[in-house]
Amino acid sequence: MPHIHLEYSENLQPLDVKGTLTALNRAFFESGYVSDINDIKSRAVCQQNYVIGLGEASGEAYLHVKVSLLSGRSTAVQQEISALLLNVLQQQVPPHAGLRIQMCVEMLEMNKETYSKQVVK
Repeated sequence: MPHIHLEYSENLQPLDVKGTLTALNRAFFESGYVSDINDIKSRAVCQQNYVIGLGEASGEAYLHVKVSLLSGRSTAVQQEISALLLNVLQQQVPPHAGLRIQMCVEMLEMNKETYSKQVVK
């Protein structure tokens, strides 16, 4: 815990996906909201089939980060994490010629009482 899911439109190629995920993990850990960096799990999916608006503007692109956290963090803390990770996206993803890139971070709470985890060695 936490989980970071990055979705992005295929027109953002080339995108340093591993570098972006690593930067998100590092920033999250260094913020002090996670005590063990190995608790952060991140992954990315390139979306080939997507429509922005009516699909007529080929100059549109997006990155969408979903952060799943165990319940219990205040809204203020979630806002800080969201702003932090949005800043990381802005630093990691350079402007692409001819593209307007929409970047966003969505915070999701997972019920602490029903979340299950087991580490197998």
